[in-house]
Amino acid sequence: MNPESEEEKKTDIKSLVNIIPPASALKGREKGVLKEKRVKIRKRPEVKGGSLLISSKLTKEMEIKGEVEISVKGKRIRLKAISQETIPEIEVWASPEDMLKLGIEDNSTVTLRAI
Repeated sequence: MNPESEEEKKTDIKSLVNIIPPASALKGREKGVLKEKRVKIRKRPEVKGGSLLISSKLTKEMEIKGEVEISVKGKRIRLKAISQETIPEIEVWASPEDMLKLGIEDNSTVTLRAI
């Protein structure tokens, strides 16, 4: 065989790799909206029943409009979301009555879902 014909048959690997799209292009470049998050729930008597105090940063991150759903041990409850700056991002504050309905104690971990 002629060495010149072998070089013609070899394809440049870099040109082949350029055809394959990166993983970020396949999945989508935009960051997805967080639909649910595990947070600590705290019992606060100043919170009215049927509502939940959430940090404003978490509200923006999850794009919470008006209501949220708290889920723990197979039980779910819908509550009105109220955004506040002073609340830590990893916790939400609820009324003692709502926590009693769910059967959970103070500082328990729950799943927060945006509706």
